[in-house]
Amino acid sequence: MSDRTVTILVWMLIGGLGGAVLVTARRLRTRVPGLGDLVTVVAGRPAGRAVLVVAWMWLGWHAFAR
Repeated sequence: MSDRTVTILVWMLIGGLGGAVLVTARRLRTRVPGLGDLVTVVAGRPAGRAVLVVAWMWLGWHAFAR
């Protein structure tokens, strides 16, 4: 198995787990916050907004620049 295949599988696992958490938060009305709630809380502070911008830049560079 090549490094690229392992990387893709890990990203698929992370995405699947994230999706499962979001579906669980929506369907079961648990105390697990949804993604929108987390972004709202983090974006409420200037440092949080800076972290969101840097994370978005990192994601864009690594996912779309290749």
